[in-house]
Amino acid sequence: MADESSCHSEAQSTGPCMPEALRDLPESRLVILDVRDQVRAGEEPFQRIMQTVMSLRDDQVLKLCNIFEPVPLYGVMAQRGFAHWTERRGPQDWCITFYRAAAEAATSAAASTASRAAGPVGDAIVVDARGLEPPQPMAKILENLPRIAAGGHILALTDRRPMLLYPKLEERGFAFSTEETTHGWFETRIWK
Repeated sequence: MADESSCHSEAQSTGPCMPEALRDLPESRLVILDVRDQVRAGEEPFQRIMQTVMSLRDDQVLKLCNIFEPVPLYGVMAQRGFAHWTERRGPQDWCITFYRAAAEAATSAAASTASRAAGPVGDAIVVDARGLEPPQPMAKILENLPRIAAGGHILALTDRRPMLLYPKLEERGFAFSTEETTHGWFETRIWK
């Protein structure tokens, strides 16, 4: 496991000052999950992250250490009632603290994240189709289209720009926007 001490050092946050809920937080309430080595090894840490989230006590917060800012995770966590505070400590050293907040704080965090990227504001359904061979990514995304609720959207993660998906979305009356991430995959937002 990587040196977790860097996750405790001072750094600049990418957003506003540290939230009041995190100031003077006792160590006993802090759960640190460092997935940097796992991500560097090409492994997907999502399941490990969600298992850790499910094991949190109501009074605990999760500090996630990663090599990049996991923007799609913000929406997933907001749906579970978590707000976040992000710190960038270096080029491949990010620490994101997820904490339970009032409903309006979690909604605000989700809206803030969504406003930073193209596409609508609302609950995101994350469809991770990375690592699948064509046409599996397109099939996986299309099968999730009925899950989009009013005002919601899908955030699809793919290894390639999903060019063959676009006409299928247009046929079904969906709008979309794709951006290449700095991590080498593509994020496509799909909404009605």
